Amino acid sequence: MMIIGIAIIIFVIYYSSGKKLPGVDKAEDVLKERFVNGEIDEATYLRMKKTLKE
Repeated sequence: MMIIGIAIIIFVIYYSSGKKLPGVDKAEDVLKERFVNGEIDEATYLRMKKTLKE
């Protein structure tokens, strides 16, 4: 039970520090790669990037 409490505290500290979660960084990298490869246009890239940051 105490481990869950510690995990919640760590998550709150990490989240409140303003850092992104690891999955978001990877998603942004994939999004950039798709844009560079011409798979998506600029408008789609910007819209999807905005969605990821919300």
